[in-house]
Amino acid sequence: MKKILTFVFAVALSLSGAFAADAFSKKGNAGNLEVTYSSAKELTKGVNHIKINVKEGGKEITDAKVNITVFMPAMPGMPAMDDKSDATYKDGSYQTDVEFSMGGTWQVNIVVETKDGKKQRLKSSVNL
Repeated sequence: MKKILTFVFAVALSLSGAFAADAFSKKGNAGNLEVTYSSAKELTKGVNHIKINVKEGGKEITDAKVNITVFMPAMPGMPAMDDKSDATYKDGSYQTDVEFSMGGTWQVNIVVETKDGKKQRLKSSVNL
């Protein structure tokens, strides 16, 4: 009986990862746009794959230009660091890779330019 329970627990544990939500997700507003950015894994030092969803009035926007900038300001004995990337719409979200060169608090700016030429920015931050 113990072996059966152990087996069932192991199978349940392995399947939980297949149906899990994003390991990291954050939401905010860029003007009248609702912006959510997420990653399938926790954000870490190095390259991270980011998915960005943009909605206006609950409707998904799929034809915007979206870019992301992550930066850490200069501190005593350390220069400023940043990474910029344009996201492309694919498989239901805007996707791109960004690199965090070290742990700490990073500022995140996501700029969304809609097809009418209006630019709106989400300011956020993440801790690694």
